[in-house]
Amino acid sequence: MDKTAASGGDSPLPSGLATRLAGWSHRAQQYPVFSKTWYVYRMRSYRVPMILLALVLGAVACLIPKPPADADALAFWMTFPAQWLVIAVALALGRGLAVLVRARGWHPRREAAGIVCALLLGVMVAWSLTPLVKTGGQPPKGRASTELEIERAQDNRIINFAVWLPVLVWLGGSFDLVAYFRQRRLLREADLQAQAERYKNQRNEVEMKLAVLASQVEPHFLFNTLSGVRAAMLSDPQRGVVMIDHLIDYLRSTIPQLRADRATTFVTLGSQCDSVRAYLGVIKARMPRLKVEVECEEALRGALMPPLMLISLVENAVKHGIEPKKGPVSIRVQAARRLDALEVSVLDDGVGFSASSGSGIGLTNIRERLKHLYGADAALTLRARDTGGVAASIVLPLRATMEEHD
Repeated sequence: MDKTAASGGDSPLPSGLATRLAGWSHRAQQYPVFSKTWYVYRMRSYRVPMILLALVLGAVACLIPKPPADADALAFWMTFPAQWLVIAVALALGRGLAVLVRARGWHPRREAAGIVCALLLGVMVAWSLTPLVKTGGQPPKGRASTELEIERAQDNRIINFAVWLPVLVWLGGSFDLVAYFRQRRLLREADLQAQAERYKNQRNEVEMKLAVLASQVEPHFLFNTLSGVRAAMLSDPQRGVVMIDHLIDYLRSTIPQLRADRATTFVTLGSQCDSVRAYLGVIKARMPRLKVEVECEEALRGALMPPLMLISLVENAVKHGIEPKKGPVSIRVQAARRLDALEVSVLDDGVGFSASSGSGIGLTNIRERLKHLYGADAALTLRARDTGGVAASIVLPLRATMEEHD
């Protein structure tokens, strides 16, 4: 046996055992206030008190030998069951009407107003029965009311108002009404918190998917670059040294992007252009026939875009457009502002479109990432150039600086 349980410690009971030991009132609290199940348990919680009240009233009636001489005997004996009836109506009627109101599924404000009116109606009906508690019916027949009896009746009405009305308001569900509004507020807060958790989980899923997409791109162009360096070292060591220098510049500018891609969703356009310039330096050292241009206005270097997208477009142009073409080739990278949008383009004069153009893993990943990050506000387009080759452009919302994004 657990020492804490054996010594009567303060450890809570198991939830199953606590529920079995709990009364009907406690079970009612586990359901929405003024729901049907709540009402059933709430009425069951009043069953024993009402039985005890009936027994007490019956015992009191038995202890009284006879009614007062000036009272109607039937009216006097009806006072006791009338008291029980008033309390029973106060407990059941208003709450029952409130359950019917909530079952309608009205707007929250209309529902709250309807529940308040239902409880007030239950109190008013119970209050209308309180004269029975005093008279039990009509005054004794064949007697004229004296001034003293009239004054006594007025005093009884004042006493009834001062005593019965607060009791009926209390019994009629005033505390349940407070619990209803409190529970509704807590449920609304819990719903907002659940929505926030759902949005957080969705964001985490998107970030994980973007990280997977980016990780698919990284080895692709890194392995291609290293393969080019290896080929250059075997054929022309001096040119290989130049390629290694450009590769160092490339890695120095690209590795921070690879790390940032796991910590943040955006990097500056300037860092992307530096990576492209270093990468194309490696390619030009391997292919002297290549002409390279990288154009980026200084005012746009602080603009934000997702990591690795621009380098993916350049690598795709080199692999599918530049390398297969014989003779002189050129590639131009340019960034321009289009109203509130940023357009980044890679233009080559390679072999142009082929059967596999636009379906590579790099372009597919770019489209997926743009969709997750911007929805319909960004796009990747490919078109054939009049002078030959392909123009690939990314258009996305312009975010001026990293500070503005933060």
